[in-house]
Amino acid sequence: MKKLAGLIVSCLIMFSCGGSLQEHSSAPEVVTSSLERNGLVFDPFGEDRGAPIGIPFPNDALLKSTNGYLRLDTSSVNDVAEKALYEAINRLDIKGFSPNTPIIIPLINDIPVDPSSLTGRYLLIDLDTGENHTDRLTFKQDGRYLKFYPVKPLEPGHRYAFLLLEGVKDVHGNPFISPQVFNSLEEDGLFDPIYQAVGLSREDVLEAFTFTTADKTLSSQDLGAIKAYLLSFQSNPDTPFPEIRGLSYQSITSDYGSLDSAVDKVAYLVANTPELRSYVSLGYFPAFDVTKLSELNSKVSSGETFDIKDYVKFIPIFFGNRENYNGSVYIFQHGLGGYKEQVESLLTDISLPVVAIDLPFHGDYTKLTENSENECGEGKCFLTSNVAQNRFNIYQAVFNLRLLEKLLRSGLYDIDGDGNPDTPLKVYFLGISMGAITGSIYANFGNPDKVVLNVGGANLISIVDTAKNETITSLLEATGVKKNTYAYAYLLGIFQLILDPADPVYLATTDSSKTLLQNAYGDTVVPNVSNEALAKRVGFDRHTSVENPDPTNPPSPSPGWYMFGNEDNWVHHGFLLHTEIDKYPEAEGKLDLQFVENAQGAARKQINDFFSQ
Repeated sequence: MKKLAGLIVSCLIMFSCGGSLQEHSSAPEVVTSSLERNGLVFDPFGEDRGAPIGIPFPNDALLKSTNGYLRLDTSSVNDVAEKALYEAINRLDIKGFSPNTPIIIPLINDIPVDPSSLTGRYLLIDLDTGENHTDRLTFKQDGRYLKFYPVKPLEPGHRYAFLLLEGVKDVHGNPFISPQVFNSLEEDGLFDPIYQAVGLSREDVLEAFTFTTADKTLSSQDLGAIKAYLLSFQSNPDTPFPEIRGLSYQSITSDYGSLDSAVDKVAYLVANTPELRSYVSLGYFPAFDVTKLSELNSKVSSGETFDIKDYVKFIPIFFGNRENYNGSVYIFQHGLGGYKEQVESLLTDISLPVVAIDLPFHGDYTKLTENSENECGEGKCFLTSNVAQNRFNIYQAVFNLRLLEKLLRSGLYDIDGDGNPDTPLKVYFLGISMGAITGSIYANFGNPDKVVLNVGGANLISIVDTAKNETITSLLEATGVKKNTYAYAYLLGIFQLILDPADPVYLATTDSSKTLLQNAYGDTVVPNVSNEALAKRVGFDRHTSVENPDPTNPPSPSPGWYMFGNEDNWVHHGFLLHTEIDKYPEAEGKLDLQFVENAQGAARKQINDFFSQ
């Protein structure tokens, strides 16, 4: 199989030089078309980074000039930090993008594809093993592009062949037009060995291409070395670039795991330090900066005198339903742009006592340490174009949840409000949106007794690419990169590469026996393709449809994956907390207030029953 992939790559390279096909009917610049049918674009000649994607992406042909290695051009990058990050990626010597990068197929126009005709008419073959990995993908149409999203990571460092088969039609019933340039490639017969290996002939295939996935990414140590380099560079431009070791995908869980190993030491420090205990007794949570844990441990071990406020931010905990305490409590984590007090809307319908803390850079948690001068709120600094910092923000949030559970189980907090600390028998978790993303990872490394993940997701870049709500689309706009250009495709692959060590697709819990997933049909913030990636990681292959939610007859309070809504009646992203459908103008015509209210009531009742049984 490796030889087959090599043949195809050489074929594509042969046809990837010369002028452009932009004046031909298959060129990607055709924004609208007089054709009443759709088809495929295959333009291997135009590769300007600002141009619309003209050949399937990712693609080994795009790396032809760098001998098959991913090399990011830093010559025109003026931002020092961005340039350093790209240089670090170059030094990884990888032959492709993240194994979670979406596959993008350019089309002639935006006439919708008939989804039923596409089902069963595409193949993803691992050329290194010969295995069929088609079931790791799901698809969506995005205007003039078909996109196939991994809902299970592809194998790292492997070469793949993607084949789109004859029989795909548009919604008018017209067969897709095959691209002329690709047809000329086929005539040389270099694809025939792959076709034969999967029992196909040339006549069966509309389009085929190969790509390779990265076998490693940047580690936390690499990112730390880059940060130190940038600090030194400010005063000394001759600072040598640091050694980049990389992080193998086989060891990807060890990156956050190396931080998580400190949670017991930190919990011990809290329990045995009077100043820290004093804050805890007042209902504060000690949020230790995860990037300073190693430094803190060294100072504690050496007996050195230091200011603890250089390493910790004390953030207030919200306590709710304290009067109902009977040995069980749940931790609540809000979503992007939210705050811990949002859980107040749930207190009547979910009767258990709750403790809630803010995500980093949200609510009262506006800086990472008490003595820090860098302050930022309302979630504006949690997810930004600084993807490396985004990764540490997720690590920080997960570590906080881990430590909070430890401190609760150690009997350090007064849960019922009677003035005495309590030691709960059961600790549950409820996370919404970003809180479900961070919570899914916490559930893997921590030990919550039950877990509810509401409107969460995995494969983080699929959220950025498919979301329609301004909450997420503004993140893309901030990069200044136009969607569905080559620059955009590279951005997706690079961002996901860096985020992979913090992505639930690798780190989320796999214990489906104690996990309840709730998703909103038509979610425009964390779309259903991302919900599916998380569900498959947890261990759920299919969801239970809650097409007509009824608060008086809620879904079963059993572990599982539940989808609220249907094609005619969507449910908006924040439905568990509020029913303000006007906040989702992109779903206008699909949201009915009464239906959303019913979904909210049914979902809340399901959670209450799940925690209570």
